[in-house]
Amino acid sequence: MSAGPLYSVEDAVAGSVPIRVYRPSSEIAPLLCYLHGAGFIAGDLDSHDQICRLLASRIGAVVVAADYRLAPEHPFPAPVEDAFSAVEWILDHASQLGADRTRWAVAGDSAGGTLAAAVAQHWRDRSHSPVMQALICPALEFADFDLPSHRAYAEGDGFTTAIMRQMADLYLGGTIDRRDPLVSPARAESLTGLAPAVIISAELDPLRDDGEMYGRRLVEAGVPVMSFRQLQMVHYGVLWCRAALEIAPGFNIVVGALSRALHHSSP
Repeated sequence: MSAGPLYSVEDAVAGSVPIRVYRPSSEIAPLLCYLHGAGFIAGDLDSHDQICRLLASRIGAVVVAADYRLAPEHPFPAPVEDAFSAVEWILDHASQLGADRTRWAVAGDSAGGTLAAAVAQHWRDRSHSPVMQALICPALEFADFDLPSHRAYAEGDGFTTAIMRQMADLYLGGTIDRRDPLVSPARAESLTGLAPAVIISAELDPLRDDGEMYGRRLVEAGVPVMSFRQLQMVHYGVLWCRAALEIAPGFNIVVGALSRALHHSSP
């Protein structure tokens, strides 16, 4: 998939966190804060450049990607702290970025989905809370790798639970309480009042049940959820950040949901 032309793409710094700002036009537009995946140990502004360009052009939103610090050099809570501080700065400076801070959403894939869910929880009771959270194959449960999809794809080729455990150990070490909702957003005591969610899962992904279980809990808490499972599909991972054709079904669901949420109150 290829992105249409954008008005501008510029690098900046949100406090101490590098960001990249994708503007679809010269007009003020809704805002999408994007947090990349790659297991908290890889990924940057360049790795997810194509998907951010595509989101900006298809949604008609200013997409701001944050380049949070990575483990093992910067383990938990550094990525969470960077995500929170970057989003805070982006909202405070939204007008300078060509964005409307009253119409904003947060999105992330895989490990970025962890951070996006944490951002949505953190901003739940604030003024101008997000209008939507988009979680793409998110990792939401680090305390217990015993969900059915964790067991089904424990070993083998590609992205497995064994690889996920290794990444988690590099990110969290051996002393962090993995039940902390900042680590495992699915462990939050209450999900009431959170932003509506669009959640994408892949049938052959060890993280499949992380997102689907979280979606069910959100529904039980009265939160509107759009959930989509792509059949016969592995963890989006590299396919997502490269905007590959294989992830088009899930991508189109995300774009549709975010477009409706962000442009609903447009004049």
